[in-house]
Amino acid sequence: MTVALSRCLMKIAIRCVGARRRDWGLAMLGEFEASIADGKPLSFALGCLHGAWRMMLTDPDGRFALTSYALAVGLILPLAAVLTIGAIVGFPYLDFGHDDVVGILSFGGARPNLLDDGNRAAASSLSLAVFLLAGASVLIAWAILDRNWDRVAALERFTAAATLTLIVFVALLGFDETRMALPILAFVAQHVAILVLVRWQWCIDRDTANTQYDSGYS
Repeated sequence: MTVALSRCLMKIAIRCVGARRRDWGLAMLGEFEASIADGKPLSFALGCLHGAWRMMLTDPDGRFALTSYALAVGLILPLAAVLTIGAIVGFPYLDFGHDDVVGILSFGGARPNLLDDGNRAAASSLSLAVFLLAGASVLIAWAILDRNWDRVAALERFTAAATLTLIVFVALLGFDETRMALPILAFVAQHVAILVLVRWQWCIDRDTANTQYDSGYS
């Protein structure tokens, strides 16, 4: 059990340092096998993981990875959770009055339905649109961590189209457009974060290419 846990920690440590520190990872794997024979695999694996995290803070690519995880887990996924809960409680076709976000996301009390008998069938479509926005945000977070920027761009286009469709739908139903502030703010925050990451990734790739060129030229 201890050896299996230690191997998992070693895989995480090597994944953290990435391709730039591949030689370090291979060397640590060799020493890890020796630590198993010595009966201290867990302490060695924990030391490697600690060292990998320290290297990530000093390496531009490592800092980028940490920031990507922070944005995905700390911003995009919470926004997806808020949209999901909003769809469950009846956003945007229930009237929440002047409630704040906490009031909107609370499940207590009945809310007036803004739909009448003529357009009540639109409730499922509205909820589906919000669920799709939430699901797209989850996929965007996953694509960011994979650094699959083509997929991120495609999902961003889908999110923009879904948000615009939802806005038009709400306007046609005669709802107060301000209730669309939540998905709009979610899209804007998500889009700005992605633009920052793409720009940062471009700078890292440029600096890496320049370094390799200078090394080859010298």
